[in-house]
Amino acid sequence: MRQFLFLPLAVVLLTVTACSEPDRPSITLYLAVQRGDLDQLERHIHWGTDINSVLPNGQYPLHVAAEKGRIVMVKTLLKHGAEIDPADASGETPLGLAILAGRTQIAEVLLSAGARLEASQLLLKAADANVTDRDTLRFLIAHGADTEQRNADGDTALLIAIRRDNHRLAPHLVREGADVNVQATDGRSALALARQLGFAELIQLLERNGAG
Repeated sequence: MRQFLFLPLAVVLLTVTACSEPDRPSITLYLAVQRGDLDQLERHIHWGTDINSVLPNGQYPLHVAAEKGRIVMVKTLLKHGAEIDPADASGETPLGLAILAGRTQIAEVLLSAGARLEASQLLLKAADANVTDRDTLRFLIAHGADTEQRNADGDTALLIAIRRDNHRLAPHLVREGADVNVQATDGRSALALARQLGFAELIQLLERNGAG
């Protein structure tokens, strides 16, 4: 009698378990992260898709989620074992992309999870990429970025901003303590460089802040 009752119960349990499983993903992992489709991402994770595989765009899923500011997706990927510091095809990490895209809240999540941050190098990258976001700059300064760090060409972030006529980033750098009298490798001062390039707004900024 007990055996007879056990079999139907087992069938019921198997049916309930099967019904509780999510459907298989209906789009690729690449499309799921590009579109920010959390449901599809969770399906991929459940059915064993490798979330540490390179996507067709040369990035990893965590790169895409971080750059696009999708905090729940970032947390989901990290929870399920996403590598935190992989380099994409351009050599950038998810943290780097998040910061350069102004996603400072995502950056904090990644830092808390153990991501490596090279703040001074990222500040130079931000200047080279014509980033203008004040929160990005403040985030980097707060995490130890040195405004006087120089790139391979010998320029600080302020000199880069001047060369690129980035009159939105330059004031942020000056307010954060960047040296307005910094010299390029050829001996020209920041002010002399701005004058030579004819960037009136930057000339006024530097003169107003004591550049000579």
